[in-house]
Amino acid sequence: MRAVAIALDAPVEWGLLRARYPASHPVTLLEPDRPTTLGAAERDTVGGSRFLVLAPLEPFADLASIATALRIVERLRAPDGCPWDREQTHASLRPHLLEEAYEALAALDSGDPARLRDELGDLLLQIALHAELAREEETFDANEVARRLNEKLIRRHPHVFAGKAIAGGDLLAQWEQIKREEQGGDAHGLLGGVPRELPALFAAERMLERAARVKLEPPRLDLPLDIDDQDFLGELLFDVVAAARDAGFDAETALRAANERFAGHVGRVEARAAADGRALESYAPEEMRRVWEETA
Repeated sequence: MRAVAIALDAPVEWGLLRARYPASHPVTLLEPDRPTTLGAAERDTVGGSRFLVLAPLEPFADLASIATALRIVERLRAPDGCPWDREQTHASLRPHLLEEAYEALAALDSGDPARLRDELGDLLLQIALHAELAREEETFDANEVARRLNEKLIRRHPHVFAGKAIAGGDLLAQWEQIKREEQGGDAHGLLGGVPRELPALFAAERMLERAARVKLEPPRLDLPLDIDDQDFLGELLFDVVAAARDAGFDAETALRAANERFAGHVGRVEARAAADGRALESYAPEEMRRVWEETA
């Protein structure tokens, strides 16, 4: 890694430097010139020097850096690296990515910060491996992943980064509208970002959440009971699965089919809006209900 020079025309962020360099790391103070260490420079408040130069770090010395994690993965994939890492492909890593995602969720549910920290690290490893594979294939690299993410975050938060008021006062509707503009219209649709591989119940929740962002709330079955307790809801869902099993049905398959029917109906609503030359967000709730009924 390269040397880093800091102009001492403002207070030094010593905490930031300590997070990246050990106290014994060699530094040089310039004008007047004086070799020392990071810890000594902080204690001595750098005297009257004008510049602080930090010597280059060893490639894997900065263990508190995501860049180091990327360099370690690159080293593991090198010709003289780890045989297991070298033989991996995007496809072979697929089950590991899924497993690490679920383990991170389990850690989140456990309420154990140390466990969550470690599982997020394992998930980061999967991201680093896929980025390194792509770099070797010359399709993209980790920097491109970061650039695309940062561009998207800034673009989708104009109320934060561009000083603009939230369109119509509805933040989620603004988010969906920006997403569709990114896709060149409705290239992927309102539900296009919900992976079909998700468990059916989780997918149903995500679909309904996205539909609600544009005030699309389909009619529901009139259940002769009130659901006001999470434990009761769990028991109810469990009993529905049991009833489906007794009737010879697979509950997962049945809900997945219902999700597909819902997605198809949403697609017809989107087609109607496109024919009317309107954005989904422009419909009032009662208008959206009417369009839903007319596209059944």
